[in-house]
Amino acid sequence: METKSQEIALKEKQQQFELACQRAGQLQLVNNVGAAFAAAEVVSLVREALSDEVMEKVFMPLMNTKIGFLTDRTGKARAGKQALQPYSVDIVRDCIIDATMYGLLTVGNQFNIIAERMYPTKEGYTHLLKKHITDAIYSTGFPVKQEKSAMDQEFVVIPAHAKYVIIRTGEEKELKMNVYLRKDSYSTVDQLRGKAERRLKKQIYENITGMDMGDADDENIAFEEVKAEVIESRVATEGNKTKLPEEKPAAPAAASATGTKPVGAQEQPEIFGQ
Repeated sequence: METKSQEIALKEKQQQFELACQRAGQLQLVNNVGAAFAAAEVVSLVREALSDEVMEKVFMPLMNTKIGFLTDRTGKARAGKQALQPYSVDIVRDCIIDATMYGLLTVGNQFNIIAERMYPTKEGYTHLLKKHITDAIYSTGFPVKQEKSAMDQEFVVIPAHAKYVIIRTGEEKELKMNVYLRKDSYSTVDQLRGKAERRLKKQIYENITGMDMGDADDENIAFEEVKAEVIESRVATEGNKTKLPEEKPAAPAAASATGTKPVGAQEQPEIFGQ
């Protein structure tokens, strides 16, 4: 049972961590040489707040949970692969520091730890983009193409599309891209579409901020996005309304006699650029 002094010490660490997170959110890391000094100070504050005791009591229990953050090391065997011991306090602490510096939270599965590195998730990029864009609409198609690499690995292609408004300038933007994903016997359509949406949001974040936080590069994990090909990034306007490309119905029978699309009809996007 914790003593009163331990509770007070933990509360002080919490306040210190919250303060460091606030300061991290105020940093302008791009095109600002002076930010290096401020960033170093914030990293020191976060590291001091994340003592071994705080890590063990607060953050390590969040590891490998959807309410916290997932990793590629759960201590359990998966898909015939050898079980790997969960990450140590030191590695998790470093990844939390990285996540904090970019403005990611340690709850809500906003980042994953893969091959000892921190990678933002789909939820993480959604959180980060709220500072930069509004009126966002995202859509991903179903896998519409399959091919094999020279290593005989199977890949699928998923078209992804986004429309959004940049908060700073009020400019309407549109991005269309083909996302190439590795597929195995355990991949589901929902998983693949979720990865495609992550890659779409990642590309938007990179376009706006110029910051690339990378993709997982471990061949033994299921989180990897293999390749993304940007087909189009433009604004098409007519008056004050954004004009979206016309979509084709999945099959001629899905259209009514008047040529309009029935309510709730599913559409199968084509590969962009073809």
